Amino acid sequence: MKETFRSNLANFIIAGTEKAGTTSVFTYLSAHPSVCGSVVKETDFFRNSYTGDHQKDIANYAQYFERCASNSSIVMEASPGYLGSGEQVAIRIHALLPNSKLLFILRNPIDRIYSSFNFHKGKLNLDKNLDFEDYVDKCIAYDCGQKTPTELGIEEWYLKVISFGRYAHFLKYYYQQFPEQQIKVMFFENLTQDTAAFMYELCQFLEISPIHFENYDFKKVNVTYESKRKWLHKLAMFVNAKSERMLRQRPELKQCLVSIYKKINQAREGYDDISDESYARLAQYYKPSIDELQKLIGVHQLPWNL
Repeated sequence: MKETFRSNLANFIIAGTEKAGTTSVFTYLSAHPSVCGSVVKETDFFRNSYTGDHQKDIANYAQYFERCASNSSIVMEASPGYLGSGEQVAIRIHALLPNSKLLFILRNPIDRIYSSFNFHKGKLNLDKNLDFEDYVDKCIAYDCGQKTPTELGIEEWYLKVISFGRYAHFLKYYYQQFPEQQIKVMFFENLTQDTAAFMYELCQFLEISPIHFENYDFKKVNVTYESKRKWLHKLAMFVNAKSERMLRQRPELKQCLVSIYKKINQAREGYDDISDESYARLAQYYKPSIDELQKLIGVHQLPWNL
């Protein structure tokens, strides 16, 4: 029989990784009658708000799930930054939620960093004139300890993005804290290829009925796009951040507003293909970590080949 978990805290966390469909999966699951999502998708509680004071942390973390009914089988949040901060975060999650289940959605690390780069340029977190090759140069310079974020002119988090693709290094901290049966590793490529099959497998892991997704309309969420007017995009992001608690509970309204906004200010969806030279360079960078990942999760064939 499935264990009854504390109703006002998460018992399931989508803990990684950025630009691998976590927003889509969170949105799909939030529509399931047995699932209740946090009032904001990315609480980032265990990165930014955890104190180590057990009672205080319970009270503060519970605020994200106040709307969840006591009979919700799954209470969840999705903070993809938890993977890259695994050395600290795995211990913190285990201290507060030792019985929680964790999902890590991984993606070809080259595609992921390229998508992240274009996504954060679109959100104006990176200079609009920065090209990808220069960005990789800066990330590697930081990764090797050659230069500081101040010297490189980029916030530290965005310089760490390249290292976050070395998945095994960060996943190992979760395997050190949690039993294997509480950890699920899935792949973005499988999500995009057959979304229904992906969600069916996830429902099995969560021990909830997959019937809800039999005729579900799987719309892509949080797709990267380029804006026409940067000032309007800054305003839209500000409004979105301030309104997330309200809009997260009204996904149809949010989808409608996003569609209207894109008609007004979207220059184009997606971005140009990565160059062959950049791909080859990053393949060499990630190859050792891919071998480590296969050993860690016991998979002989990944959905990508580097």
